[in-house]
Amino acid sequence: MAGYVPPEMVTTPWGDASTLRDRRLSPGRGTPREEVCQNQRERLFAAMVAVTAEKGYAETSVADLVELSGVSSRSFYQHFADKEECFLAAMDEILGGVQGRTTVALQGDGDQRKRVEDTGKKLIETLALQPAAARLWLVESFCAGERAQARMNQALDGFAPLLQAVLDQIPERRGMPPQLTEALLGGVSGVIYGRLANGKVDSVRRLAPALSEWALSIPPPPHALRSPDRRKRIPGTNPPPFAAHVPGERILRGFTSVVAEKGYAAATIADTAAAASISQNTFYAHFRDKEDALHAALDSSGAQLVAATLPAVRRAPPWPAALRVALEAAFGFLAAEPEFAHLRAVEVYAIGPEAVELRNRQGGEIVQVLRSMAADAPTEIAPIPLEATLAAVNSLLYQWVRHEGARRLPELVPLATYLVLAPLIGAEEAHETACG
Repeated sequence: MAGYVPPEMVTTPWGDASTLRDRRLSPGRGTPREEVCQNQRERLFAAMVAVTAEKGYAETSVADLVELSGVSSRSFYQHFADKEECFLAAMDEILGGVQGRTTVALQGDGDQRKRVEDTGKKLIETLALQPAAARLWLVESFCAGERAQARMNQALDGFAPLLQAVLDQIPERRGMPPQLTEALLGGVSGVIYGRLANGKVDSVRRLAPALSEWALSIPPPPHALRSPDRRKRIPGTNPPPFAAHVPGERILRGFTSVVAEKGYAAATIADTAAAASISQNTFYAHFRDKEDALHAALDSSGAQLVAATLPAVRRAPPWPAALRVALEAAFGFLAAEPEFAHLRAVEVYAIGPEAVELRNRQGGEIVQVLRSMAADAPTEIAPIPLEATLAAVNSLLYQWVRHEGARRLPELVPLATYLVLAPLIGAEEAHETACG
């Protein structure tokens, strides 16, 4: 049997996926059993990288892995309990290599600023040479269940102290708050995520200089960032009155509450109907399926977010103050709508790149208004720094909603404001605006 072959040749850390069957070892002919087992595991890892790059984790099956690798089903289950176990093992192997190379590069000798730049360049070159493997751990890991997500978050968390230690050796970057360092990593990884998710592999290699320059353009705050008294924790709120009278909106809120509780993959139409106090027939009168409801929930929450933000922005020139007001309004809306916040800030990554792209597009109107107001800014925001800044803010939201909960999001406004403004207007003025 020829076996499953991806439409294009896929390079993996364990060789080209099209050659896996040719690399089979036969036990019992002088080949140690442990060598045969290692050979089988590596072929399965390579197959996992290749198939998920084409199909995504959700659509990848054990049958696909067996066909492409040439490893029998019996041998597969001797190594792994299921697809998830194989994915996690492949992810651990890939992440181990990335973390090792990054640690060595950051702990090297020489000028610290150049070391950060060189490390970023080497890491991005590694991702560009192995885009399928990079996609597995940076994109598909969020779609592969809670254990894979935990590994990915742990890996990203592990990079932060390394970068923090190096930044502390650069006099003008010493004292960077850990949360801001994590946001810088989130901005870099978010830009790369977007390229890998959209198949723009060729552009990844060219990102290193612009991303390094962006990350090193943000100085530590000159003073502690604090929230004015008016940015207090928002108490629980009821849905807007129209939601009770509009069946479609009530269904979307029921759907979003189920997703917040169970996750998108486990949410069902029956769950949604029960949460919205409707029949399943009523659900299908408004939405084709769960995916249709997801798109509608993102669209509705995005429209409400824009509606809550833009009027306040337009009333708040000059533009640095308008930016802070935009973040206050946006984070305030999400704090008042915690289930929408969980969907947009956290669960969207587990759903997949298409949902992330839809979420990102919906904020474009706010960004365009702010950019037009900032036309006279002393420093123009180039496309890559702008993309990295937005990714960094989304990273802050992701971490905050996961660890602190949506209701405390207004506390994040000063840090997010400073993150955006510091490279544009300087640390002192950015700090004053952020805490004003």
